[in-house]
Amino acid sequence: MRANQHTFFACSAPPCPNGKLHLGHIGGVYLLADVFVRYHRMVGNAAYHVTGADEHGTYTLVKARKLGRPVDDVAHMHIEEILQCLRSVDIEPDVFVRTSSEDHKDRSLAIYDQLRASGYVELRDGEQLYCGTCEEFAADSLAVGECPACNAPTDSNLCEDCGSALQHNLLRNPIHTTCGQSLILRPIRQVHFELEKFAPGLDHAIEASGWPESIKRKELDWLRSKLMALPMSRHFDRGVTLNSPVEVAGQTLMTWFEGLWCYETGIERLCKQNGADLDDTMRNASTRLVFFMGQDNRFYYTIGVTASLFSRGYAIPYNHAIQDFYKLEGAKFSTSRDHAVWADEVAADIDTNVLRYYLASLAKPFGANDNDFLIEGLLQTAARIRAFETALRKYAGCNETLTADKLTVEQNHNVKRYSEAVQDLRVWDAMDAIDAFFDVASFSRADTSVSAAEVSVFLSLLNPVTPMLAARYGAFFFGAGWRPGLDGGTIRPSTGLRKPVDFPLFSDPIPEAFIEAYERRFRQVRPNS
Repeated sequence: MRANQHTFFACSAPPCPNGKLHLGHIGGVYLLADVFVRYHRMVGNAAYHVTGADEHGTYTLVKARKLGRPVDDVAHMHIEEILQCLRSVDIEPDVFVRTSSEDHKDRSLAIYDQLRASGYVELRDGEQLYCGTCEEFAADSLAVGECPACNAPTDSNLCEDCGSALQHNLLRNPIHTTCGQSLILRPIRQVHFELEKFAPGLDHAIEASGWPESIKRKELDWLRSKLMALPMSRHFDRGVTLNSPVEVAGQTLMTWFEGLWCYETGIERLCKQNGADLDDTMRNASTRLVFFMGQDNRFYYTIGVTASLFSRGYAIPYNHAIQDFYKLEGAKFSTSRDHAVWADEVAADIDTNVLRYYLASLAKPFGANDNDFLIEGLLQTAARIRAFETALRKYAGCNETLTADKLTVEQNHNVKRYSEAVQDLRVWDAMDAIDAFFDVASFSRADTSVSAAEVSVFLSLLNPVTPMLAARYGAFFFGAGWRPGLDGGTIRPSTGLRKPVDFPLFSDPIPEAFIEAYERRFRQVRPNS
């Protein structure tokens, strides 16, 4: 291991297995984690993508009740679909943790026991919504109502619109999802995470972090003006069951804690595979945890997960990649309203490289609310990649010289800009740097003398985003032994006549049938353009 090498664990939020992944899920979370991991491996760091499936959320239970099927069967069915959706866009997590697995339950209880032993978990009186008609307590999405902070429709735990963490006694007009009847409050005893006990140190750690300012300010504002203990347990028969204290025996940990803790189960699995110790790995100065999520996960990752790390003596997350909900034709992707396009279905018609490039280009700074999937954007991306391929293919089947020239000052600037952007999770700036590199590259013009370093580095810039395209052209220009890297000085030009390209374009036109079906579904009529 090099002295300056780091180990990155890119931990993407575990999806709830109540359906397939749409392109908003892919683009806003899992693709960005995949790009980050591929980049760090390319530059010599150890990097792992860790995710899983949050099987103990109420969404899966609601879906199972609608289907009239056992909830575990429904979870398994959708987990297979989720994995297929990831594979369809060339995303293969290194670890995928099902939260129903025994090692995850053990790891969650171990974290809980550590927090409790440190005095940060205490019993408090609480209230939980209850349905007298169904004679059951309601949790999470089993109870819906209106957010007390912004009046938006929400479930009983977290408002997706404003990000507020909700208490059951504050939810307005609560209704039971199962039967549609009004809910009442019942007193219960709960364990709470006592953040007040270490809030000053947590505040200092977040203030000193390299998190984006828009995220950092929100969390510091909460710690300084809205700080409270967070409930950790509830009456719900699915999940990680607590045995102590006796007053909460039989309750389960809230999924906003144990579900998100699947990242630590995944890291523990990787440690065992590599003969390493989990605690040593988590405390190692070279270890960096980076979390990827949509805006609905922001609070419990930046506060809940961060606090559970800090209070156990671990470093807080190195960074968070948080995306506003991706939109489709101006409206939020929505499974319930069937306003979505599914990853595996789209990948059957659109080349994965084009799809990945477009989805990555939609990422924007958190709070910009500017990540709208449009068919025109997809068409423009296909045209852009066609321009890349056309420029590269000019040097196929001919004997124009690839020189050993080094990168220009401008090109080195674009490479530096790209590297800094990916490391800082500013994928939008990295995509701009790719375009800037290409626009001034010798191979994108009519030059007969082309820099081998430029070709190799350009393909390396593309590699994290469009890995198959980069690998194919890299092998064509430099042989099967080519490996992506941003140091173009190590590339030696090939000599002699090159053969014609023996693989098809990645940027074939978007099928007309796909465009027509898309517009019928989301626009009703074809635009006059």
